[in-house]
Amino acid sequence: MNKQRCLLLALVALAIVLGAARWSSPGPATPALPADRAIAALSAQHDAAGFARALAPRNFVFPRDHASHDNFRSEWWYFTGHLRDVKQRPWGFQLTLFRFEMSADKTPSTSKWRTPQVLLGHFALTDIEGRQFHAFERMSRALPTIAGTSITPPAVWLDDWRIEQQGEHGWHLRARQDGVEIELELAAASAVVLQGEAGLSRKSSAAGNASYYYSLPRLAARGHIRLADGQHTVDGLAWLDREWSTSALSREQAGWDWFAVQLDDGGSLMFYRLRQRDAASDAFSAGTYVDAGGVQHALGAADVAIEVLGSWRSAKTGRIYPQGWRLRVARKGLDLTLTPRLADQEWRARFQYWEGAVTVSQASRPAGLGYVELTGYQPR
Repeated sequence: MNKQRCLLLALVALAIVLGAARWSSPGPATPALPADRAIAALSAQHDAAGFARALAPRNFVFPRDHASHDNFRSEWWYFTGHLRDVKQRPWGFQLTLFRFEMSADKTPSTSKWRTPQVLLGHFALTDIEGRQFHAFERMSRALPTIAGTSITPPAVWLDDWRIEQQGEHGWHLRARQDGVEIELELAAASAVVLQGEAGLSRKSSAAGNASYYYSLPRLAARGHIRLADGQHTVDGLAWLDREWSTSALSREQAGWDWFAVQLDDGGSLMFYRLRQRDAASDAFSAGTYVDAGGVQHALGAADVAIEVLGSWRSAKTGRIYPQGWRLRVARKGLDLTLTPRLADQEWRARFQYWEGAVTVSQASRPAGLGYVELTGYQPR
């Protein structure tokens, strides 16, 4: 729901309740928690009491709104993108840091080690040429020197994973684990897109079931990555999604398909399809198309036709995901085909979903690159 990553944050809350204080996992050692338990936990009214709600449009102020909003229960800094080295070898990447508040109680404590705030991190590098998907997950309470957020400068970090805002909508990203490393400088190459109603993204007709949501769909990236074969100087294009809320999926919603497309003509397309439990598209599915001239066009559920072109079954989790899509926005002249750059870009740590790099074509010709996220697909 605008990628409704609050589902992941619900799982964080459950993990903390079960006693996990800090851990890091590169693989499937820890089983995923059932989605229905996560949704129930996040939907509980006592959990939402005392937190702010997204009820009406607001004035966004930058750079302040790049920083955390601790009066809301959950928040994320979500970066994806495509990189190439000097030999044109391609990679996709994801670096995401989530903030989650377990309690709205802000009573001062004499100890800096007593905190209701939890940080979760996801870091992935898709080695397209090497046909490998490197994915890592971390979680910690917000503890001194270990994990936290700051207002000046706007930043969030988990040990040596760090996202820090710099300049006019610019960012510095850094993450490393198990021999895989990324460090990038990002500079805005497009305007901020306020998703939904001037940044108010409604999840359903229920009052307060909404978030504040903006995107930077084109960020020029440069820096380096490191793998087992050494360090690579890279550049490319990244995407940022920022969202904060105190809302959750409704009981009728099973998951979402999220598409972020960076077109070669300078335009961009974001659309999320919310799926109901009967697999029907939810009426609150929405997105934004930014044309080559920078003009933003809001899209509703009826504006985007999505055709699934194939499927892929994970041998590790048994989940079956759609693989390959045709997206048509008739009134904007778009008829796009999205193809995964690697079939297996499935997250198999404590949280299980598919998120990966795709190529984009129109009329059988290359038209851009993108990222797709798929959640709520159950094992069969």
